[in-house]
Amino acid sequence: MMAGSGTFKMSIKWKLLASYIVVIAVCLGTVILVTRQLTLSSYSSHLQEMAHGIMGGMMSSMTADLDSAFRRALNEALLWGGLAALAAAAAAGMLVSRRITEPIHRMAAVTERIAAGDFSRRVEAEGSDEVASLARSLNRMAASLEGAEQNRRELMANIAHELRTPLTSISGYMEALADGVVAAEPETYELIRKEADRLARLVDDLQQLSRSESGDEQLEMAVLPLLPLLKRTRQRFQPQYSRKGVTLACECSDGITVFADGDKLQQVLINLLDNALRYTPAGGRVTLSARGGEKTTIRVSDTGSGIPAADLPHVFERFYRADKSRSRESGGSGIGLAIARSYVRAMGGEIEVASTPGAGTTFTITLRSS
Repeated sequence: MMAGSGTFKMSIKWKLLASYIVVIAVCLGTVILVTRQLTLSSYSSHLQEMAHGIMGGMMSSMTADLDSAFRRALNEALLWGGLAALAAAAAAGMLVSRRITEPIHRMAAVTERIAAGDFSRRVEAEGSDEVASLARSLNRMAASLEGAEQNRRELMANIAHELRTPLTSISGYMEALADGVVAAEPETYELIRKEADRLARLVDDLQQLSRSESGDEQLEMAVLPLLPLLKRTRQRFQPQYSRKGVTLACECSDGITVFADGDKLQQVLINLLDNALRYTPAGGRVTLSARGGEKTTIRVSDTGSGIPAADLPHVFERFYRADKSRSRESGGSGIGLAIARSYVRAMGGEIEVASTPGAGTTFTITLRSS
């Protein structure tokens, strides 16, 4: 077949067929040429012997000698022709098999290095046949493994960093209490309790994220009316929004339904509303809305500080914070949005984010309508 660039693409099966045809043609051609040359040479020599025999009076044995000489010449020709054809076939076969097996050997060597943990190795992928396609697939797999290993290392470092902060704080308070530097007052114990609670929340979030990403989380999918769910979620956050002076509005028509897990969907909305409250200043507004149709969309929009364009592709990553100046106390654990995305995808939907710095951010959840 013809490629888009005009070059001829030959798959392995056609290469093998072509190699067989070449080997057969070489064998036949070599046998024919060598046999013809040796037979003619021997036959010419015997004609000279016949002429000399006639001159010497040996005409009676001409027929027998001719048959014997022809057989001898034919056998010699077949022997030498066969040997020559065998050598030519071996050379052609070695050349073809070498071109096919060399890339496979290179891929095997790279695979061994990848199995040993060196995910940076790649194999050259030349051509457009099945071997080249396999090489490109191997390179993609290596790149994926390299990215996964990098993510694993970053995750372990982030977890260690996140756990170290409350543990260091608790250890410091306990040492200060033991040394008498800090008085054993209720306020001190309350600070220790808050750090312990923060540590427990982080561990719970990590377990929740692990279950959602591994697929072990059990979903109870059902047809849900959205308006009561959104109202309950709004009522849950109303006191917190009122204390900060941020308006929380709910815009949803009655009768809109969605096929989802009610508890998981509410957890997603809790994460989004909690995140919106953190980044919306007093006097701002957060709107929780829904719209039905072929697909049901749920939006959480705020008039907060917004997210820079460079940070938008990373907001759903674990432990990622767009605002690096925020502390863990004000910025959360950094995995709430990762949990939200895992839950939404587990329910067969998608979650997206759009933001304008200084104007606000909108998270959009798309789920299947009932």
